[in-house]
Amino acid sequence: MIQFVTGVCRQHPQVAIFLALAVGYFVGKIKVFKFSLGSTAGVLLTALVLGQMRIDVPDLLQTIGFALFIFTIGYKVGPQFFGALKKEGIHYIYLSLVVAVTALLTAVGLSRFFGFDPGTAAGLMAGALTESTIVGTADGAINNLALSAAQKQLWLGNVAIAYAITYIFGTAGRIVFFKLAPRLMGLSLKAESKKLEAEMSGGADSSSDPSLFSWYKQVGLRAFRLEQGGSTVAQIERSFPGQAVVENIDRQGQLLDSKPDLRLESGDILAIAAIASVLSQGAKLVGPEVDDKAACDLLGEILNVCVLKPDVVGQTLGQLGRRFGGGIYLRKMTRQGHELPLTRDTVVHKCDVLTIAGSQKVIDSAVKQVGYAERPTSASDLIMIGLGCVFGTLIGLVSIPVLGVPVTLGVGGGVLVAGLVCGWLRSVHPTFGQIPGGAQWILTDLGLNLFIACLGLSAGPKALHALQTTGGSVFLAGVVLSLVPMIAGLLYGRWVLKLNPVLLLGALTGAGVITAALNTLKEDADSPAPALGYAVPYAFNNVILTVWGSLIVHIFAR
Repeated sequence: MIQFVTGVCRQHPQVAIFLALAVGYFVGKIKVFKFSLGSTAGVLLTALVLGQMRIDVPDLLQTIGFALFIFTIGYKVGPQFFGALKKEGIHYIYLSLVVAVTALLTAVGLSRFFGFDPGTAAGLMAGALTESTIVGTADGAINNLALSAAQKQLWLGNVAIAYAITYIFGTAGRIVFFKLAPRLMGLSLKAESKKLEAEMSGGADSSSDPSLFSWYKQVGLRAFRLEQGGSTVAQIERSFPGQAVVENIDRQGQLLDSKPDLRLESGDILAIAAIASVLSQGAKLVGPEVDDKAACDLLGEILNVCVLKPDVVGQTLGQLGRRFGGGIYLRKMTRQGHELPLTRDTVVHKCDVLTIAGSQKVIDSAVKQVGYAERPTSASDLIMIGLGCVFGTLIGLVSIPVLGVPVTLGVGGGVLVAGLVCGWLRSVHPTFGQIPGGAQWILTDLGLNLFIACLGLSAGPKALHALQTTGGSVFLAGVVLSLVPMIAGLLYGRWVLKLNPVLLLGALTGAGVITAALNTLKEDADSPAPALGYAVPYAFNNVILTVWGSLIVHIFAR
């Protein structure tokens, strides 16, 4: 049976690749004490085991998988990366650089001390920092070296093996670090998060503050017959003790558009939206409540809007609430896919996504003033993806001599740059280059794991020997490398930048590109507040650490 399976996999390597993906995803979902390996580590470990059958995997598939993955990563973080270069993100950039430079210096020092080859050094950094893009750029750098095929294969195999050895602690160890960090700092993460939200809300309860237009769950719509005419719509709205919006006006069977300066007449039926306590004053301030289905029959819409307009970027939710509060209700705000707290002082960044609800006409007006409506679609701009990968590959082939050493971005680095530019252009001109969220997930997750599966299958035959000879030292080095940059960043952010501890911890998960730790912080804080500091460091270090993969290979190959 084993011989039959081995024969099939050798003759048809795609069988081994799909098997590595299927089993690897299953292994990655298994939880032990609430911790799981994740799909990437699961696929790599499965591929290393299957690789003992000595299967020849086409290099082309590996290259295409990584190109799709790295392009989409660049596309996703491009707007935040270029936005971080502006003044408001400068502290987070300093923090990101401290973490990235400390990681590089620590990796070089440990690799020198233990005598690791370039492949092991790169794999050590990729696994300890859980930055899979390093594997791809290191792989490209090794292939561009003037070495024998056997030497290249040895180093390429060591990248995968070192990555597998260090990845588990790189994830689990740093999650534990972020669970312990608040206690080591002598603070309660939950209390600090609530304190931060209170400060950003001006002391108000952000969940019910109408000025933040976030009270949609409590809003009702009722109709009242106006007894005394002469007032304008704006005057009627201001007469209520809280925020109230005249959504529709029924005048003798004819529906009129609600405009602030529209003069109302006796007998007009007003459809008013407000919370229950405010609507209870309607009979006294307007007139008797009536049952008018025509006035209350509003075409509502819930829509995701990507923030792009310059006069909205940099505004707080409190400012936007005063500007757009009438008839618009904010349901959710996300940044890099992570939900943010809806507080008065939460600052809106470019490409944040606001989920708003309201009548269709009001929503349409708001979209024009905020950015671009992300309406559901299944279509991806494959023209942009294809051309982006072409030009990125060409950029990666350009060689620039530095101190006599030819340095290239490599295919991975070049395609990353192309993705960054395409993502930024998409934010500037949102009429092209759309890649829906589901398609982004497929391209990143499947692209990366195709690459990892091929890499693991190729490295499998050397895995046991490498584990026996260098496994212990690589694991130990990985433990040190996982923690030292985080500790350096914590000290720098706390004592030099003096960042709020909740924002600092969230920013460190971004600088360490470890989303699992951010989710842990949000759970421990019982608040989305840590996500406020995550996006800029995540975008910046996704790029910097990717470049480190090529750099560390060239440092040790000299």
